[in-house]
Amino acid sequence: MSFVEKLFSTVRLRDRRSKLSDNPTIQNYVALAREHAQRGEMQEVQRLCSEALELYPQNPELTRLAERARELEREDRTRELYRQLRESPRPALYRELGEILLESGRVARAEECASDWYSHTGDGQALFLRAQARTRRFFADKRRDDGRLALEFIEAAAKSLSTDVRVFELELEVYERIGAWRDAQRVLTRLLELEPGEPRHETRYRAVATRADRAPSVDQALRQVEKFGALFDDEPHAPLSAPSNGTIRPRLQALQAEEGVQAAIYVRGATALVQGPKGATAERHARSMREVVQKSAAAARKLGLGQANEIQLEGDFGRLLVMPSEHASAGLWLHREPDERQRRALVELAGLAAEKDGNAEEPAS
Repeated sequence: MSFVEKLFSTVRLRDRRSKLSDNPTIQNYVALAREHAQRGEMQEVQRLCSEALELYPQNPELTRLAERARELEREDRTRELYRQLRESPRPALYRELGEILLESGRVARAEECASDWYSHTGDGQALFLRAQARTRRFFADKRRDDGRLALEFIEAAAKSLSTDVRVFELELEVYERIGAWRDAQRVLTRLLELEPGEPRHETRYRAVATRADRAPSVDQALRQVEKFGALFDDEPHAPLSAPSNGTIRPRLQALQAEEGVQAAIYVRGATALVQGPKGATAERHARSMREVVQKSAAAARKLGLGQANEIQLEGDFGRLLVMPSEHASAGLWLHREPDERQRRALVELAGLAAEKDGNAEEPAS
């Protein structure tokens, strides 16, 4: 910023502060925060947004500004940490970089950081970071192989950090979230050895003990997670709850009835609802859409692109538009360009998986 720009910025800053003092509205908070952002003062942006959100809780504009400021601050610090690591790699820098990458959702980069850290120092903390990153990947994508690798990495970290409670709490989280209660009980026994009398561990041990006798093996539990695309503690859990006629099917029927729409499809775990095609053709469409979503998620993960929010394929068949969410996917097969209203309808359909609904429904054609 040149001297003249800095001078004008200082004048604007003083003016915006005065206006905010006289009238603390959302608009005045946003204006002052943006002025600080232009000056590169991201901590001040976050402080202002935090102050404003106490007055205007959950305001979307303030929330976006605060999150963007955090992202920019993390990006700046990430670049600086990479630079320092090239010059002088040491555990404290690797640890901070790994934590920022995990916080930013960049799990592939975090795992790379852990591997570099371990190759340079052999530090057991690097093994723990690698275990954390792979566990995050498993929780996000629900792939059995990722779950197995996460547990292998946790085991390797536990050998090096045999008294570090965090390692065993991470292992316990995996077993509890996949429903492997016998193994969860074993880990809780170890945690109680490390922290005798800890009320949290004792309470969880009693709860887990009631389920241990009928618990699946780890491999069986991982297979169930991959099959249904849901962890044990997801709400609603796929094997126990499915979308009902009163919520999903009428919306699919309305979409399929529109001009140019060949099929409207909803997929969640092993449940598939299809309007348009019938019988084996409907099953084939549902299976194909499930594969498109899974492969797109895998490709995005490998490339470090994050989560797919929209998938669109074009060809002689027309267009396939899919809106995936963490729990479900909704799609349209059309012979024309989808409009914004149809996109919003698919987003809403995919989001309905989060609603509690106890009425089970058979996979439909």
